[in-house]
Parts: sequence; structure tokens; C-alpha cells
Amino acid sequence: MGKTPNLANYDGLYDVFEWENIYADADWDAPDEINIAHEVCDRHATKRGTVALFFVGRDGERERITFWELMQWSNQFANVLDDLDLEDGDRVFAYMPRVPEQYVALLGTLKAGYVFGRIDEQYGPDRIANRLTDSDARVVITTPAHRETVATALDSVQSVKHVLSVSDDGTGIHRGDISYYTSMETASREYETAKTAGSDPALLYYTSGSTGPPKGIIHGHRWIVGIAAAQLYAGNLDQHQTDLYWGTGDIGWLTAPVNTLGVWFWGHTLLVYEGGFDPEQWISLLDEFPVTVFFSVPTIYRQLRDHDELLEDVDLDLHRALSTGDPLDADLVQWGAETLGTPIHDTYGQAETGNMIINTYPSIETRPGSMGKPLPGIEAVILDPESGSRLEPNETGLLAVQGTFPSFFLGYWDDPDRTDETFIDDWYLTGDLASVDDEGYFWFQGRADVFE
Repeated sequence: MGKTPNLANYDGLYDVFEWENIYADADWDAPDEINIAHEVCDRHATKRGTVALFFVGRDGERERITFWELMQWSNQFANVLDDLDLEDGDRVFAYMPRVPEQYVALLGTLKAGYVFGRIDEQYGPDRIANRLTDSDARVVITTPAHRETVATALDSVQSVKHVLSVSDDGTGIHRGDISYYTSMETASREYETAKTAGSDPALLYYTSGSTGPPKGIIHGHRWIVGIAAAQLYAGNLDQHQTDLYWGTGDIGWLTAPVNTLGVWFWGHTLLVYEGGFDPEQWISLLDEFPVTVFFSVPTIYRQLRDHDELLEDVDLDLHRALSTGDPLDADLVQWGAETLGTPIHDTYGQAETGNMIINTYPSIETRPGSMGKPLPGIEAVILDPESGSRLEPNETGLLAVQGTFPSFFLGYWDDPDRTDETFIDDWYLTGDLASVDDEGYFWFQGRADVFE
């Protein structure tokens, strides 16, 4: 509350911003040499007591995990994967809850030079099989509670050669599975992180497939630099002390890695809750933990508002509340200011853009219903859907961006033709209708029928 914005002069920085300034904050020689796992974990492990993650389980379990511990565990996981004789760029998928082992698998996969993907744990066998087959995945990591679903899916998948089961007592492990804990116990805690380039593939996430077949979206290791910039300017992470960041999205969607790895790039701490939404439980966590940045969706904010009597005696530490997905109602923005101590700020992005590319920053006016303004380093325009020409202010057309920023996707998985179809000249077409007003604020208008 009252925190000085990192982006104090939006127009001034936007006009002179260069991505090299954020690349320079990376530890290696980015973008020619950069590995996400090193940048978000290992380089922060020199101070052994720095907390990376506060974990709260469904059963009330509490765990405090440092960057030092994450580095060692992810080194072990990388060694486990290397023992499976995988090749550079092979795909490793997780189908499991939001638990610490999943973050270890994510980091270990990336530091070994493999590609990490995640499947929403709400999906059934058919959707799992579709993604594993399309990606030609080699490894799946799961838990006993999800193992039967995975088994059914694998009946129609030929590419997967190994299943790692996160079982602490040996139950739920099928014949031929690799025990996560047993293999980790014998794996070395030393590992030389792969010297990947910014354009080397790192993450493979699929769209929901609600308007057609799901599309695999591949991001390179340079992605982390775009995410870091968004968290610095839109998340307004403190550059002088550690923020505690709670991003509530399921890690099956790219929003969750954005709200994990972008925060860790700057050495800040995450709060992770394994369970689903429960107003009393969530508000008790906001009371227990000094959460300074909260990132969620309008539906969650509305449900919190519906139970805001539970917030009456809670001493909140929030200085930033962010939202993505649907546009925010004016009364919800105002409720945030009055009850949470900070307005709820809208953001916009896609899996393809890999990031929150249009945001309401602390230093600009909050206009309810507006997504805000483009992140420095990103050029966004409104194009006529038929001619591709640039429209005037306040005219509705296709939102398009120049695909030259670090978090922009490498392309659709194994589908260069579909990738090319999303462009007019050098402009990537988001498929979303929007307008921009005379002062540069963008307003979401809906999905373009031509993209359905």
C-alpha cells in the first residue's frame, strides 16, 4: 500500500525500453545462453535460507522450501531423467496436483535440456492421450490418485516409455513404474545445467481445445525474460525486499508458470495452496501469510466479495491485486480498493504471447473495463480483420502484436502452417476483438468469429 511503482513513468520508459535491459539481469549471456531453471532457482541458492515456496496441503500440511533445497532436488530429478536415456528436447509431462514435487520436476526437466508440459488434472483419459500422443511425450510424472487415469490414457499412447509415480509408501505404483522417491534418494545432488539458448524449446502447453483441436504452444528459454518484465512492471515486485506472491491458477495452464517462474526470476517467494477454492480457507491463508501480491481471476474475486464479511478481522498485507481472463466490472475494482486495500488491476495475455502483455500498471489510471496499456517492449495495434490495415482509435478490430518480444511463442507444436496462418505480415493476430482509445488504453470486445 503506497509502494512506489517500478514503472513510475509509463510513457517515458515505453519510448526508450530495450529488452537488452532485462536480459542483462539474467545470470548468463542471454539470449545466446540462458536456462530458465538456472535463472529462477540456482542463482538464488547461494543464500541458503532464502525461501522459494511456502506450501500448504489440502490436509493442512505446511512446508517451507528454500531455493537451496529446490536446486538440490531439481538436480536430482535432472539426473533421474538423464538415466532414462532421453534426448535433448524430449517431452516430460506432469499430471498431478499442485504439490512441491511438481515444481521440482519442472525445474529438473528444464535444467536437463528437456521440454516440460503439464496436463490439467481435471482432464480425463481421452484428453490426456491426445496431448501425450500429439507431443510424442516420453515421460509422465503422476501421483497414485491419478495413476489409473494415466493408465487408461496410455492404452492408446505409444510414445511414453516411462511413468514416474510420486508415492511415499509404494501404493499406486504400477509394474514398470519408476518410484519418484526411491530414484531421487540415489540420484546425485550435483548437476551441470544444460547450456541452452534462448530459442531452444523449454515449455509445451496446450490450449483447452474448446473451439477446435487443442494446439500445442511451444516456448523457448528466452520466455523467462518477458515474464520477468511483466512481473517487475505489472506485478510491481519489490526490488529491495522479498514479496510473497500468491498466484491461484492451476499449474496446468501457462498462467501458473508465469506466476511462478517470473516471480522466482527476481528471487521472491511463492505461496502455494494445493486445494481448490474455499472462501474461508483462502481468507485464512491471507490472514496467516503476509501475501503482498495476489493474482487470480474475476470469478474468484467475486466469490471473495460474496464472503467479504470473513475479511473484516483480517490484517491484509496486499499492495497489488491482479486479474486475468474476463474483464473486470467497475464495482469489483472499487471493492478491491475498499476491502483489499488496492484496486484489482486487469491484465491480458494468451498462451501464444506467453505473458501478460497488456496491463494496468500502478502508475497509470485504473479504468474499469480496460485491459490497460502494452508492456514496455511490446507493440500492439488494432487491425481491420479484412484488409489488415491499422484502424483509428475507438474502432473495433483484431488485436495484433509484433511477435518480437522474448515471451512470444516459438510456434505451434509440429505445425508451422498453422503458425504462419496467425500472421498478417509481421503482425500476430490474437483472434480477439478490441479497441484502443485516444489515450492508448485497450478495451476487450470479444472473440472474433473468423477464429472460431
